[in-house]
Amino acid sequence: MASAGKTVVRVTKVLGPDVAIICEVRDGDAHGGRTRETKDPKIVLGGVDSFWLVTGEKKEHRLLIKREESPIPSVSPLTATHHASSLFNLPINFDFGSSGSFAAVSFATAARLPVAYSPRDISHEELVARLRKGVLSIPSEKGVDAIEVRSGLWLTQFDRRPSGYGLSPSTIMRSVPVVTLKNRPETIRLSSGLVIYVTQPRWAPEKEVDLRPEHEMLQAAEYWLARATSSIVQSSSNERFIDLLRQYIANTINTEEMADLSAVIGLLSKRKTIVELLPQMMAREPDFQERLREFEQSERDRLRASLQSRLEEEMQSERARLSDIRADLADAETRLALVAHREGLLRSEAEKHDESIRTRIAEAAKDVVGEASRETQQLSEEVTRLRDLISQTPISTVYATKTDLLPERKQQEDASGQLVIATEEVRRSIIGSLSSAVAMPVADVATIILRSTEDLPVLIGNKASGVAADISVAIGGENSVIAFCDPSRISWQDLLRDETSGLAAAIAKARTHPGLIVPVALCGITNGPCEYWVPQFIESRRLGKLPRNLAIIASAGVDGTRVSVPDSVLEYFVPILVPASARPARNLFAGAWGAELEVDKKKLAEAIDLLSKSDSLERAALIRAAKTLSRTPAGIDMGEVAAALVRQEERRLSLPGEGQQHAFNTYFKNIEG
Repeated sequence: MASAGKTVVRVTKVLGPDVAIICEVRDGDAHGGRTRETKDPKIVLGGVDSFWLVTGEKKEHRLLIKREESPIPSVSPLTATHHASSLFNLPINFDFGSSGSFAAVSFATAARLPVAYSPRDISHEELVARLRKGVLSIPSEKGVDAIEVRSGLWLTQFDRRPSGYGLSPSTIMRSVPVVTLKNRPETIRLSSGLVIYVTQPRWAPEKEVDLRPEHEMLQAAEYWLARATSSIVQSSSNERFIDLLRQYIANTINTEEMADLSAVIGLLSKRKTIVELLPQMMAREPDFQERLREFEQSERDRLRASLQSRLEEEMQSERARLSDIRADLADAETRLALVAHREGLLRSEAEKHDESIRTRIAEAAKDVVGEASRETQQLSEEVTRLRDLISQTPISTVYATKTDLLPERKQQEDASGQLVIATEEVRRSIIGSLSSAVAMPVADVATIILRSTEDLPVLIGNKASGVAADISVAIGGENSVIAFCDPSRISWQDLLRDETSGLAAAIAKARTHPGLIVPVALCGITNGPCEYWVPQFIESRRLGKLPRNLAIIASAGVDGTRVSVPDSVLEYFVPILVPASARPARNLFAGAWGAELEVDKKKLAEAIDLLSKSDSLERAALIRAAKTLSRTPAGIDMGEVAAALVRQEERRLSLPGEGQQHAFNTYFKNIEG
């Protein structure tokens, strides 16, 4: 057999103390392979009929043994009767007569294989019979490790005698220890009955099996039936005491007989007819019926007592639980009565307070009506006096006086106070200048401005705060607001109370001028706990509680102690990375920007068509992005702005879900400095 570079060989002859003849073993034939010589010491010491699993075969120089003119016996006649040492397992005789006529080989590894014997020409019953006589012949000089006594049952404890293999003298045939295979080892079966285990077998724990032939078992069964019959016969009352003692001794079963009886019962249990007849035979015996009735009655009594004890335990448990429930119910009734009493007191007090409040409201209403009447009377009198004064003053003089008394400085202030609105050309130019300064594409700058009135664009990077401030100043000029977040500003009210930022004034101006964009730059949004005010700001602006024209451009902190942002707040963020090559922008303000918050229906269809090419946006996100895209200023490529919106929207949607795996996690997650 040869597979995967491994070969099984058999030692057929030992030529000397260091040379052996081997042949390759094939399934069914032990001498069907190639024959070679080897000097491997382990194989030589193994002796004739030893089997080896070898690998790494290499050719060697031929081994030639010189012949003598007069061959000398390999072993002296004086020592021919001595056996080889069992320590080295050396063969008794060496054959020096053969010449090295075979190819010489050596092996990288050689492992001896266990060998077993399974009968082929005889039955298992005949094999067991020969083992009992000690005359079983196995065609192997080295012996075997196991013998198959029944199909799948192997005997591992036996003696090797000059006459052949046999069972150990202490072996009892009705309880012979045998083993079975736990695995399915790879084997080679030879025609002689030898079984070579190419892979090591794993034997199960021993179990005892009755290996007697069936006729011996039947004889034992007949003996025990006869003995049982004789024991049933009742002795007469006039028998002597010595006869009763002899009968008791005859009917007593010792340990040896008990084992034999167990084996017989095991045999009889396989006979279905006997098993079916035994209950009928036993049912006819009055003593057995009486014992059966007594047993049934005892079982009934035992079950009745067990059920009564269990019932008592359950009743005690239920009584205890019922008492607990009653105590809880009484406590609950007491508390309910107390609550009802308190409710009555509170209701009476509430009625008293309502009556007192109604009385005070009526008195306050009377006072207000009286005060309003007095003020109305005073205003009427003043209007009457003014009419009298105007009727006495010439009209031309009044007009001339007003014209002459208007200071020239006041006229200049009114003229300079008029708001200048930036045109489309100016706005496009400012966006281009911002793009060059902050090293970002025009489309990205345009999306920041477009989304600042709807979402919360958050610029990240080392220069994010400067870029947010530059964009805010370029849009709002002196009316822009730049606020810095820190751990002391926790709520939206804290930001409004900061007088240096002017955030409250910006909100008031946004309400006063709803058609203009009022920009606010919130720098370092992660320097404080923004989760307390970001949702309030976004939802309030969406619902109209805050002016929609209030544009917020935020930036994330980059160093120092910062606060991690929860996933629920990250959904509002639109992260935008600011390149490290960004530089400060000069003063680009050239007039206020119109809000233009309404959707341009003419551009909406084109915006939806551009955004539909991306499969990453859901329907709700696509409609929202399309409305934002439709407000793109004239002169800016909508396709580039659409691509920027898609990138930002994908980044915004993936930010809460990926957590630590996101590219921007160092700016928003676990950022304690």
